[in-house]
Amino acid sequence: MKDLLRWFQRKLARSSDVTSEEDGHTLAIGESSGREPASAQEPAAGIPTKVLERYSDAGEVGRGGMARVHRVLDKTLLREVALKVLRPEFAGKERLVQRFIREAQITAQLDHPNIVPIHELGRDEETMSFYINLKMVHGQTLTKALKRAGSDRLQPERLAEFLDVFHKVCQAVAFAHSRGVVHRDLKPSNIMVGEYGQVYVMDWGVARLSPPAEPGERRVEVSEELEEALSEEPGNIIGTPRYMPPEQVRGQHDRVDQRSDVFALGAILYQILTGQPPYASKSYYKTLLEAQAAKIPPPESVADDSRLPAGLAQIALRAMAYEPEDRFASVSELLKELDRFLRGGWDQVIQRFPAGSVIVTEGDEGDVAYVILDGRCCVYTVAGGEKMVLRELGPGEVFAETAVFSSVRRTASVEAVEDVTLKVVSRKTLTTGLGLNSWMGTFVKALADRFREVDEELRQLKAEKSAEAADASGPTARGSAT
Repeated sequence: MKDLLRWFQRKLARSSDVTSEEDGHTLAIGESSGREPASAQEPAAGIPTKVLERYSDAGEVGRGGMARVHRVLDKTLLREVALKVLRPEFAGKERLVQRFIREAQITAQLDHPNIVPIHELGRDEETMSFYINLKMVHGQTLTKALKRAGSDRLQPERLAEFLDVFHKVCQAVAFAHSRGVVHRDLKPSNIMVGEYGQVYVMDWGVARLSPPAEPGERRVEVSEELEEALSEEPGNIIGTPRYMPPEQVRGQHDRVDQRSDVFALGAILYQILTGQPPYASKSYYKTLLEAQAAKIPPPESVADDSRLPAGLAQIALRAMAYEPEDRFASVSELLKELDRFLRGGWDQVIQRFPAGSVIVTEGDEGDVAYVILDGRCCVYTVAGGEKMVLRELGPGEVFAETAVFSSVRRTASVEAVEDVTLKVVSRKTLTTGLGLNSWMGTFVKALADRFREVDEELRQLKAEKSAEAADASGPTARGSAT
């Protein structure tokens, strides 16, 4: 056994740090707390002696309002796990014990890759203290990751990483909603990010359960006695105000539903974009007032950075609408909007031109193409001093793309027929997205050259036809005049 304990101590010395996060009662396992691990030979404070017959303790690594987390070795399975132990002074407080048990029951039934799995809920018969055996999560909270990234979080590569984390969080919450569970305390400090893409939504201790909408729907269940005992008085604030929707911060528990979590997800996205929560006041009471009014500064006014994607800012603000019916109806709907944004790319500039503006001039060199988002344009050329319109373009159509692919001069001019909004696509974006230096890029460039040649032939043919028509109509016109 001594050899086993020494092996465990060596393993701990090599492994990454874990600990608790800030924000009140919430308990998450993340960065190092700076506490020295307790000796595995000595009983740990807070862990009952009987429990230590099965586990070797390496010390406390996290602490919340009602529980402590220890990193331990399961002597039977030889695996490292986290042991969340109800603090001894609360063992006789029935309501806190009930909430502890309820959290374990809810989390254990949420079997999803982005929700921390629970292995066991146990109780020491001597001290009557409850504990939860759960997966040990190595990494850092999203709070810490954003702080470390600083303004670099808006670099396309870093932003892509944070959006991947956010996407996984949304998937976990959408799954919980499908099982009738509303988290009610979603925030960056309750999200753990591992070194290899692991993402976990933590702390389901204040989750709210909703009844099935239809008979036979799969739903998380807890003991009826627990639900009755833990019924909530209207007006009590449950959660973290900095990320709360108005109905939740007012204690209107009967109005809290999936859309309340949608609001909190929007607040997390807002912090990814701006580096701070929607309500950043240091005063708790001022935060409550701001949350009740849901007056949230636009992201671009908080983070004055040209890299901030306007499309993402709009998604965050819609998710945080004051009225629940103005938000995304579900996390799945939020995910669809996020996916649409990701497919469109975020490093493309949006430009607006008033009617009559010449956007592209024939003969110029160009390294950008345009997608029409709103309004109409006309493509034209000048032949014999006459402006000849070749075609009109509307929303969803593209122009100037051949010059980007083929590095040739513009073959026609484009003018805004009415006020237009355009997405600007650079050659760099296309090179990155399509790999223009790869075989696929060669293929696409060849197609662009082919289309450019056909376009040029058609333009010449139209010019010739126009000239022939002018010659044919000349004598007739003069004869008529005479």
